[in-house]
Amino acid sequence: MKLTNPHLQMNWTEIRRFSYVSIALLTLSILPMQAQMSNNQLKQAAQGLSPQQLNQIKNDPRARQQAIQQAKAAGATDEQIAEGLDKLNGQGANGSKNQNQRSSAQKGKRNTNGDFMLQQDSLMMDSLSFYNQNEKDKKPVWDKNTVFGREIFSNKNLTFAPNLNIATPKGYRIAAGDELIVNIWGASQNYDSYTVTPEGAILIQDLGPVYVAGMSVEQAQEHVKQELGRMYQDLTSDAPSTYMSLTLGGIRSIKVNIAGEVATPGTYTLPSLATLFNALYMAGGVSDIGSLREIKVYRNSKLIGTLDVYDYLLNGKYNTNIRLEDNDMIVVEPYKRLVSTEGKLKRERIYEMTDGETLADLVRFAGDFKGDAYTNNITVKRKNGRMHSIYNVDRADFANFPMQDGDAVKVDSVLNRFSNRITIEGAVYRPGEYALGGNVNTVKELVEKAEGLMPDAFKNRAILTRLNPDDTEEVVTIDLGALMQGKVKDIPLNREDILTISSIYDTRELYNVIVQGAVNKPDTLPYRDNLTIEDVILQTGGLKEAASLVKVEVSRRIKDPKAMSESSRIAETFNLDITEGLQVRGNENFTLQPFDVVNIRFSPAYQDQQSVTVDGEVLFKGQYVMSKKNERLSDLIAKAGGLTRDAYVKGASLKRKMSDAEKARVETLLRISQNSMSKKDSISVESLSLDNYMVGIDLVSAMKKPGGEADITLREGDILTIPQYQGTVKVSGAVVYPNTVAYKKGMDVGDYLDQAGGYNDMSRKRPIVIYANGTVATTKKKLFWKFYPKVEPGAEILVPAKSADNKGVGLAEIMSVASSTTSIAAMVTSIINNMK
Repeated sequence: MKLTNPHLQMNWTEIRRFSYVSIALLTLSILPMQAQMSNNQLKQAAQGLSPQQLNQIKNDPRARQQAIQQAKAAGATDEQIAEGLDKLNGQGANGSKNQNQRSSAQKGKRNTNGDFMLQQDSLMMDSLSFYNQNEKDKKPVWDKNTVFGREIFSNKNLTFAPNLNIATPKGYRIAAGDELIVNIWGASQNYDSYTVTPEGAILIQDLGPVYVAGMSVEQAQEHVKQELGRMYQDLTSDAPSTYMSLTLGGIRSIKVNIAGEVATPGTYTLPSLATLFNALYMAGGVSDIGSLREIKVYRNSKLIGTLDVYDYLLNGKYNTNIRLEDNDMIVVEPYKRLVSTEGKLKRERIYEMTDGETLADLVRFAGDFKGDAYTNNITVKRKNGRMHSIYNVDRADFANFPMQDGDAVKVDSVLNRFSNRITIEGAVYRPGEYALGGNVNTVKELVEKAEGLMPDAFKNRAILTRLNPDDTEEVVTIDLGALMQGKVKDIPLNREDILTISSIYDTRELYNVIVQGAVNKPDTLPYRDNLTIEDVILQTGGLKEAASLVKVEVSRRIKDPKAMSESSRIAETFNLDITEGLQVRGNENFTLQPFDVVNIRFSPAYQDQQSVTVDGEVLFKGQYVMSKKNERLSDLIAKAGGLTRDAYVKGASLKRKMSDAEKARVETLLRISQNSMSKKDSISVESLSLDNYMVGIDLVSAMKKPGGEADITLREGDILTIPQYQGTVKVSGAVVYPNTVAYKKGMDVGDYLDQAGGYNDMSRKRPIVIYANGTVATTKKKLFWKFYPKVEPGAEILVPAKSADNKGVGLAEIMSVASSTTSIAAMVTSIINNMK
């Protein structure tokens, strides 16, 4: 389909390709072709684009630039294009402006090629910063299998579009379509803009056509000034009061033909300031077989220049970026040679090579060698038409080895070996790696280079580890003391020799002294010569208050490295007295030896205060400090002022803290009990509280006969509780209805069980009675008769349960019925009593 408008010779498919931007500009502007297109056609053109295409065109600088250029070529004015862009960006139109408003705003008007374009002078900086930006962001847009240089025309962050907001370049010739601005000021004032007609003239009112085509801006200014002098006589006088300037406003468009191996060959409309790079960018860069090294420009069928993109990228040369003119032809030839690189080059890529370029040029293109590259030789793999060949090119031949298409170049890394390394380690001031040669060639010179031996160096024997020609190792022993004194011949060193000098501390055990006993911070201290008792006491925080000054014991190892028989002695012991000033009395010169054990004994006359507690029905309950050993129950009652009238003496109980030894024995017995039972009978020892247990006492007898067997001695932490009278009896365990009932004199165990509903089906019919004072009594059976224990006020009757397999009472059954604190305490008490 062809449009009839003579200003826009393109088919409908091309219009759709110019995207939404062109359609928006053409629709929103008053164009000659608008009358030739129906609204339905415009709507169909817009609907033919996908949302992805619309978004890409709206945000892609190249597509947007091409759309604007096509709109301008179709006859749209700058104001119409600006209005269309504003509407496209949602800014709205500002309405039409009169000639004076346009003239006053001309200096700051929108760039008719889009506000996204870069200045031409910044072309080189922006394209080079493209590489730096990718290095900084660590997100390269290429890999080593891509051709170096092609990415500059495909990167959306880089544009080669010229900016018109620059000074007019020298040599620019005015032609049809350029806009010239004439400003007159002084005695007379006028400001107007003119577009050069196809005939090459500008039409000045009241003056007529003034021909400026082919002139530079400077020449045109002088010519127009002379012509305007006929209207403004003062303009050309020797002492003018009226002045004039002529500047270039908008520029014309040119058509450039791009052919050959580019992404999109064809004819492109570009600004007249466009260069060869601008055109290549518009065409999408070179194709997969296009050359970057030989891009030709023809003008009037004559070759006027050749562009090598590598000159621009690698050498910063920009003089080959030719400014284009109308009807120029750009031809991109196919590449001649592509060479791939691999290994220790700074930029591993595929490079295009031209005639006469060598391996040395390729290394330069790749940024030269990396620091760990093997540079004496490079491997080149080549396809010779029948099979592959391999070449090892020496460094001297890099500049004489021409490259061919398809060559693969590999640069290896240096060997992980040292040609002159020697190492010294151990008891020297500066151990480490050194260079063999110069003033370091022998063992003595190496030691001196390491700033000499440390005082603790073991000089009788040093070890030199040497690498044999077959990479095996051998050891050379050295009398280092004699060598350093010149008594034996110095030993020459070889590469990779390792000299090891031990410390005297490396050849023996770590010497120490152990301090324990009545010191504040018992510790193991490092041994020092002339270490004394006073020194180690101070280092361990001094003596405790309980320390004995007359019993300090030092135990010393028995050692005889030359002994031929065993000895029954295992230590030598020294008993010393010390003063309050920590001085050894009578043996002031006594010093410690390695591995001595210093034991500060506790004074036998020192005792920490020990307290017991009495609670319940006494006159003065609370804590009491025992004033002597073997203090008894009756003594504590006397200290507490005696019993009250409400005291139930038979129910008095004593709770005692379990010692560490008792805890260990109880845990052992419980674990033995667990091991002898089934898994279902097992119970965690940790679930039991083993901190305290009940001691069964008979306070009535103790009060009647102080010092007797019932008047037991007290222990630190004991708690004596005197309860009030409790007229109840608790029945628990394997009964129908566990209950607490009133005590009645004369009732036995069976009577109380009846009040709890009797035995249940799982009961073992041998109840246990736990008295308030912590003692326990069991039911005894003789022949066919049962003898129940006596029941007293405050007692608990506990009926054990049978195990599920009828094999006796398990630990779980005992714990199931021992629900009260008294029951558990009674069980623990029974275990402890059995241990005694």
